[in-house]
Amino acid sequence: MRNANGAEIRKMRALAEKRNERLDGGGFWRTLDLALTLFAVVVFALAVRGAIIEPVRVEGSSMFDTLENGDYMFVEKLTYAFSAPQKGDIVICYYPDEYYETFQKAYRTRVKRVVAVAGDTVQTVDGALYVNGVCAEEPYLDKERGLTTGLETPVTLQSGEVLALGDNRINSNDSRNPLVGPIPLERIIGKAHFVIFPLSHLHGV
Repeated sequence: MRNANGAEIRKMRALAEKRNERLDGGGFWRTLDLALTLFAVVVFALAVRGAIIEPVRVEGSSMFDTLENGDYMFVEKLTYAFSAPQKGDIVICYYPDEYYETFQKAYRTRVKRVVAVAGDTVQTVDGALYVNGVCAEEPYLDKERGLTTGLETPVTLQSGEVLALGDNRINSNDSRNPLVGPIPLERIIGKAHFVIFPLSHLHGV
């Protein structure tokens, strides 16, 4: 009887050891699974940032009062894959290469507001913006900073381009500059939707 009990105990001990080995192995696979999951999450987040949404920091005062220096915006990149920018949109764009080379500026994006689209004829008259012969309604402009000059000769936009200006017209280097001019659609990165930081500036744009 004692021998039988001893054999049974040895058998149970062997089973317990095998179970512990399986648990040790399971720990490795669980760790590996967690690592792969975290890696997939990081890759997905980077893909989303690159293709769909991205936080962008405002530099300078060319869009004041709408945007302030240091504001972080939520910029969405998907809309313009299916439709062209509309008047009033605040966009993130690149200027022509010649602009960066001439002024020895860093090659980085600019934030401006679309004020005219393909087919529109634009002109400035007595400090106001006229689109297709009609004075544009621009409620986002401050009276002291909204003086619009630099397009006294009418400009007609061609297919595939927009005219982009800063809201702070007296301190904005934008499409009125001959080295910038109308912005081709392929140089527009995305559309700004919200200011997300600092929290005191949180608002839609």
